[in-house]
Amino acid sequence: MKNLLVLVLIFCCSVSYGQSIANKDSSEQVVVDNEKMKVVQHIGVPNKAVCGVGMHHHEAHLTVAITDAEVLITSPDGKSQTAKIPAGASIWFAAGTHSAINSGDSNTKLLLVYLKD
Repeated sequence: MKNLLVLVLIFCCSVSYGQSIANKDSSEQVVVDNEKMKVVQHIGVPNKAVCGVGMHHHEAHLTVAITDAEVLITSPDGKSQTAKIPAGASIWFAAGTHSAINSGDSNTKLLLVYLKD
């Protein structure tokens, strides 16, 4: 399974290399979707959404930071915190609802890996 994730990440990085979102707030692209997993690439520009617009829900997933990211995360109860995520970090998230804004000064690129049953 570990080797499969590494191959998926290499593929995703090569597919997305050189894509630009200079005139958009954010970008979302499904880069893998098969019977085992769905991998979604999210690119967020400063002061805009990182992984979904406004308050939104994610199923449990692995997030892999392709770039450094500084993200302001707000929960449904209004509590906020800033997370600094270094490039290369992998973080498992349980299903949940939040808003997430790029609070840094450069674009962020994240891969969200959703495993299927």
